[in-house]
Amino acid sequence: MKLATLKNGRRDGQLVVVSKDLHWYSDVGHIAPTLQAALDDWETLEPRLTEVATGLEIGLQPKQRFHEHDAHSPLPRAYQWADGSAYLNHVELVRKARGAELAPGHLTDPLIYQGGSDTFCGPREAIKLKDEAFDADFEAEIAVITGDVPQGWSMMSHYAV
Repeated sequence: MKLATLKNGRRDGQLVVVSKDLHWYSDVGHIAPTLQAALDDWETLEPRLTEVATGLEIGLQPKQRFHEHDAHSPLPRAYQWADGSAYLNHVELVRKARGAELAPGHLTDPLIYQGGSDTFCGPREAIKLKDEAFDADFEAEIAVITGDVPQGWSMMSHYAV
């Protein structure tokens, strides 16, 4: 199942299910108006969204043409995002660009930081800079969306070593 958020004049956009070939979509506002709403009640809504996705693929679902330029960020606003810089080369380059020394434990301690998540631009939108002289640090990212995670939870405690 492919989900997308379309721009609709509201800051959180409109949730749609997109066909596997990315040519068509079905509006699922009657199930959940936004991706955040779907995630908030995922256990209940996922089967209904999957049913729409299946119907879209076999031609039993009303559909409209999907245009990637109409896509918003999947989650135009998120509660938080944390970035883990796992690539040593990336950490070294960023520190060097800032004129900063590497941290003493940079080979063993993970680098994780939180970022602002009040507004994400869409995949085809221009990056807005107050002054282009500031440059833009544009990186491809992969998102892992989770449910509630208790404070102090350790991923490592859930893997057999």
